[in-house]
Amino acid sequence: MAIGTVDPFSNRAIIYRAVDRSHMFRILLGIDTDEDRAAAQAELVTSLPAATKEVTAVVTHVFQDNPEGASVQQLASVREAVGILEDAGVDYQYHEASGQPASEIIGAADDVDADMICVSGRKRTPTGKVVFGSVTQAVILGTERPVTTVRPSE
Repeated sequence: MAIGTVDPFSNRAIIYRAVDRSHMFRILLGIDTDEDRAAAQAELVTSLPAATKEVTAVVTHVFQDNPEGASVQQLASVREAVGILEDAGVDYQYHEASGQPASEIIGAADDVDADMICVSGRKRTPTGKVVFGSVTQAVILGTERPVTTVRPSE
């Protein structure tokens, strides 16, 4: 069952599933609109030891332009990630925000007290592989939390 609220201080919508467990390892997944990258992020979570017992994935999307008023659950990439998490029996929460992706991902990680952030960058040229994408780089440089980057398998 999903429960939702809006954080009055940051104006971020927080939607989550009720989980009656003591402290769990929270991994914030910064999901964009690419289904393959979202799947890679979810697969990282499901591959962790004791993922079904001790991990909660916080599936997060930052809307930059959302004139239709879509919710995070309506995005194909989010549905892809959640399907993988559900199939593996991993608990998850939804989190959505509007604004600049990097700062909102970092803010969301603070809001939910995430233990780690996971982002996925775009495929880069050989020269471009020496640098991360702008959102990934900004997240890595803008937080003290551990950040894991994944990319879809080829």
